[in-house]
Amino acid sequence: MGDVTTLATREIMWNIPHSFKYAMYALFICSMVILVKGMYEKLLFVTKGEGFKGIKSLLPEKLNWSKFFFTSILTGKVPRFKYVGFFHSLIFYGFLILFIATDIVAVHADTPFKIFEGTTYIVVSFLADFAGLMVLAGIAIAYHRRYIKKPDYLSATKPKQELFMYGMLVALVVIGYFIEGLRILGTGMPINESHWSPIGWAIASAFGYLNLSDSILAYTFRSLWFLHMVNTMAFVASIGYSKFGHIFLLPIEALLTPERRGAVLNPMNFENENAETFGLGKLSELSMKNNLDLLSCVECGRCTQVCPANLAGKILDPKKIITKARDLAYATKEAGQTDAEIWGDAPIYSANELDACTTCGACMEECPANIEHVNIIMEAKRYKALTLGDIPPAAADAINKIKNQGNPWGIAQHDRFKWADGLDIPVIEAGKKVDYLYYVGCAGSYDGSNQKVVKDTIAMMKKAGVSFAVMGKTEKCNGDPVRRFGDEYSFYEIAIENIANMNQYDFGKVVTHCPHCLHTIGKEYAKFDDGAFDTVHHTELLAELIDTGKLFPEKPINESLTFHDPCYLGRHHGQYNAPRAILNSIQGLKLKEMERSKDKALCCGMGGGNMWYELPEGEHIANNRLKDIGEKEVNKLATACSYCMINFNSSKAHVKETENLEVEDIASILARSVL
Repeated sequence: MGDVTTLATREIMWNIPHSFKYAMYALFICSMVILVKGMYEKLLFVTKGEGFKGIKSLLPEKLNWSKFFFTSILTGKVPRFKYVGFFHSLIFYGFLILFIATDIVAVHADTPFKIFEGTTYIVVSFLADFAGLMVLAGIAIAYHRRYIKKPDYLSATKPKQELFMYGMLVALVVIGYFIEGLRILGTGMPINESHWSPIGWAIASAFGYLNLSDSILAYTFRSLWFLHMVNTMAFVASIGYSKFGHIFLLPIEALLTPERRGAVLNPMNFENENAETFGLGKLSELSMKNNLDLLSCVECGRCTQVCPANLAGKILDPKKIITKARDLAYATKEAGQTDAEIWGDAPIYSANELDACTTCGACMEECPANIEHVNIIMEAKRYKALTLGDIPPAAADAINKIKNQGNPWGIAQHDRFKWADGLDIPVIEAGKKVDYLYYVGCAGSYDGSNQKVVKDTIAMMKKAGVSFAVMGKTEKCNGDPVRRFGDEYSFYEIAIENIANMNQYDFGKVVTHCPHCLHTIGKEYAKFDDGAFDTVHHTELLAELIDTGKLFPEKPINESLTFHDPCYLGRHHGQYNAPRAILNSIQGLKLKEMERSKDKALCCGMGGGNMWYELPEGEHIANNRLKDIGEKEVNKLATACSYCMINFNSSKAHVKETENLEVEDIASILARSVL
């Protein structure tokens, strides 16, 4: 057997005339030219006609190489949905094995390196045989899902475009098997081929019953080989013009998409006297990354499946936010035009469609193409608010209250620090440095349940000897809801005033207990001059104080609870561990995780400005999350967000299982054990 293993190989290009080989390489060159042309046309689309010169403008400050290799080699986020990950992996890895096997054959045939022999031949032949079955099985499952089950989230502009992909791959595999079988039969059925080419051997045995003459066998083999070769070259050529393009586009998207950037907007230039509109009003105003997103969407519907607004029956479908802009771009190009109005006589978006977005980031988290849906939604909302003057009345009222009284409830500014009456709360002073500036926020200043969170957090900071201070009566709303409404000009005024106010003081970091404050001050203010502030969430600070021994949870709390991950703390800030570290440090406390937790957590529904208005379509967004909570059969919900606290308290009666639910911030739970 050792000699057999050493000598194992086969004749490359068996029974193939030289003219076929020359035709193969000629077609290969043609197919590569067509492929490159197709991909270059995509580059022109992305860079708005600049081509390679525009690539520099497309590049972020830091390339995401880890996600690039993760996507290229391990299929990225696809396995997050296990069923899809299973059949996609069958196709991806099966095709990858066949691709490697083909390359090895080419190296053996056309270079001095004779590597397709011995153990390599045996292993590659065996793997390639079963790789074909993997591809066929994966395609069968994919076909059944898309064309037999037909779930709504898989709806597509061109519903039959996948058939080309499926047909092309099936033809490549099936014809390849027939070629292998005829080659084995024609070379006298080498017995050892049955071990390392079992599928080909079985097909050869079946052909053997036909008693084909040598001439017919040779003619059939050559015909199928030529057909297989042409099919292969057609596949290569089609990559730049079909959905096969995602093979290249998705790794590129992974490389060019920084972590947690999708909800961070850039300031507008309101000093541009030539600007006729503000926000995303026409195709030419899409960024290069937006254009790449349009091309990269494979219409898998994952964003639709996890969108809390869509799940609640709102008219928002994140996938269609992308595909409607893409289809408009394609139609514009086909009409021989270079630009088109998004908000023209037949606007592609509706007001309620955009306003339903909670900016939770679930769509971007799940998207295997790393598309930044929220960015396009928010840019379109900017146009809707600033240029069209279209904004929900309740949102407009909240904006006026923020601008006039410094908070969205319209409570007097001089009452902002009233919660601290009778307490010894340090107020920051110019020239006196503190380690932490505690930004209390509007909810912490005016909402009773959140005031308790602030007081408990301050009590623990004092106990731990933390150097901190608050802004007191001079603190105002940071403008988070204003920016989510799309009123960028008002946000600009608010941000500039707050940045100037904060820069009067000397402090190390800003600590907030509202993740929306955390995001706005920590990430969005940083886009303005002098607006870079090192910002942490109160759970991060408290977890650090426990870890360093400055706080010790000594009193046991014998309760069972579940924890709701706030979107702006988790998906937008990347913090899932600190809240759990705090809860797990408390003796007797039992945490029951929801199935949709951490980066799969379902939004409470209050982000994106939805805290301040209710849309008529569907049901209250919080209801689905309350059902998740009810399934855990606990009496307490822990959270770490001002919006979540208010929303769950006001909505818990909507679901029978949560009517008696107690909602408590992690800081208050910890305070019961520490103080």
